[in-house]
Amino acid sequence: MKKYRSAALALAACTACLSVAACSTGSPAASSSTASSASTAGSSVVVSSAPPTSGPAIPGRMLAVKGPLGSFPIPAAATIGENMAGGKSIVIVFGAITPSDVSRFYATALPKAGYTVTTNTMLTKDGDAGAIIDFSGHGFKGNIDAVQKFPESVAVVGDTNVTTILFSAAK
Repeated sequence: MKKYRSAALALAACTACLSVAACSTGSPAASSSTASSASTAGSSVVVSSAPPTSGPAIPGRMLAVKGPLGSFPIPAAATIGENMAGGKSIVIVFGAITPSDVSRFYATALPKAGYTVTTNTMLTKDGDAGAIIDFSGHGFKGNIDAVQKFPESVAVVGDTNVTTILFSAAK
């Protein structure tokens, strides 16, 4: 369990990095049409765009979530690495799903489950893809971050196509 907690903290740090990158690019909201922008931070360029809207439906399943939330939709093929609750926060970590598929899955799965999506953005930086999704509902606000390449291997899910979901009580 200790190794998973450090993985969750590392992914939370990654979440902060992706969120800062999204803010610096003026990321489009879920309702935005296809958009693209770039920001230079040194020699790196961060490009953001709306989530992909085409492709076959991605099957899902409900994950029994520890804590007061009860359950939450995840892609059916996801490999669960973490499902942890503490206080009023919940962390879910999974792998095996590309960031674009995470973005596309949650664009439909969250509204069907009674959540409101406020941001759903794809980011690309130095050839690596990522997705950022902000949502709220059922007394929680949440953030989903998916990265194509994570800088270190996370137990169970590896270092490719890693997704973290962070929930906190809505204020």
